[in-house]
Amino acid sequence: MRNNYASIIIPVILSILVIVVLVYTGLASYDAQILTGLAQIYLGNVVYPGSPWTSISTEVVTSVIWDQRGFDTYFETSVLFLAIVGSMLVLEKTSIRGGASAKEMTIIVRTVSMFIVLIIVVVSVSIALHGHLTPGGGFQGGSVFVIAPLVMLLVFGSSVLEEKGFTNRKLLGARSLAVSLIFLLGLAPVIYSLLGSVNAYLFQNLYKPGSLFSFPAVIHTPFGQVLLSGALFWLNLFEFLAVSTGFTLALMYLTKVFEGDAV
Repeated sequence: MRNNYASIIIPVILSILVIVVLVYTGLASYDAQILTGLAQIYLGNVVYPGSPWTSISTEVVTSVIWDQRGFDTYFETSVLFLAIVGSMLVLEKTSIRGGASAKEMTIIVRTVSMFIVLIIVVVSVSIALHGHLTPGGGFQGGSVFVIAPLVMLLVFGSSVLEEKGFTNRKLLGARSLAVSLIFLLGLAPVIYSLLGSVNAYLFQNLYKPGSLFSFPAVIHTPFGQVLLSGALFWLNLFEFLAVSTGFTLALMYLTKVFEGDAV
């Protein structure tokens, strides 16, 4: 009976505390809902092609993440990369045994899981490649992608991904390549400025006041125009590769740890 009372009283007390904090800090007031000056600048410029600060992208969040604050995004990606490498080193020193196969699943589970994995991969790639057009992007697509190897590990065991060629060395190599490509893409404007005596900035995407450098915003193909929004398409692609391989690698190591403890 006491547990029943506690399950009711504790959520009520926490809810009251949250309300008090919101009211006391002013976050619940109408003034807190008014856009800041910086937000108004972003919303009023990045989506409009005629603006000098535009990213030629209908997705404001992606434009801000990779164009207006590309430095922060790159360092966040680097921190995640170092965290995964550090976790690998720690797990390597725990003498992972792993390699055990998962408990045999029925043919129905195995067949359905293959269809689910295919759908997850297609959706994740679509989210990543359309990140400059619709809500999503490389990080979101990579986070969705990792559900596919998770399903594979649960259904077929930890050895299935290695048998398919997803080895630790290849995954780490792919992630390192993706992070390097992001850095080189951000460095490209500066290299161009040094070679061509044109003013440009690190992680610059399109033309900005005082700088004539710009990645191509639109490319023309036999099938019509393709909007790339400068480097946003490629940055999302490389981020997708970095996140998907990094999370998959961490997931494989953790799975081996649990299976090793179960042996």
